Amino acid sequence: MAAAALAAGIVTSNAQVYSQNIVGYQTVPLTAGFTMVANQMDVDGTGTNNNIATVMGTNLPNGTIVEAWNGASFASTKWSASGQKWSASNGLITNSMQPGVGFFVSSPVATNITEVGNVLIGTNNLTITPGFQVVSVTVPESGGIQTVFGYTPTKNDVVEVWNGTSFASHKWGGASWSGGGEPILAPGEAVFLNAVGATNWTQVFTNN
Repeated sequence: MAAAALAAGIVTSNAQVYSQNIVGYQTVPLTAGFTMVANQMDVDGTGTNNNIATVMGTNLPNGTIVEAWNGASFASTKWSASGQKWSASNGLITNSMQPGVGFFVSSPVATNITEVGNVLIGTNNLTITPGFQVVSVTVPESGGIQTVFGYTPTKNDVVEVWNGTSFASHKWGGASWSGGGEPILAPGEAVFLNAVGATNWTQVFTNN
């Protein structure tokens, strides 16, 4: 994916995003197998009305599977190219399509999806609960989860970054991250966060 910039002033890395009014698209690559994905182009600017149809589109390999995490297990749905429909739809999958959270995609072949919509500018709050959850940032930028995106970790928080075949674990020890340093998020990428306690992740983005 080539780097590009929004005309409104948001610069992205490793993603294609174009905009005149903070509206545009980004191309997210899927590997053959599992990819952790985040939708960061909101359908209507509210951050609440995205769904699997608006995020994934219809140009998908037959048998593509989307899996959403409910805190204890996954809910899944499979794409039928011939029928042009998903095998199931539920609130958990819909919730995973909103900016700030994420989901797994299992594709039979390497391909891309194109996310289209609005970039959410301003202050966005994500509620973090104890235990595992799939999270991301709400806009198509790349950077450190703490230093760039403002997550305040609690000691022993663990961020699991998927590399296409396995997870790399980054643990906050109270002063630094183990496991290779601070987790770096790419545009369109989600991660597993195993949080020690409840907190509020406030993300603030401006267009200048």
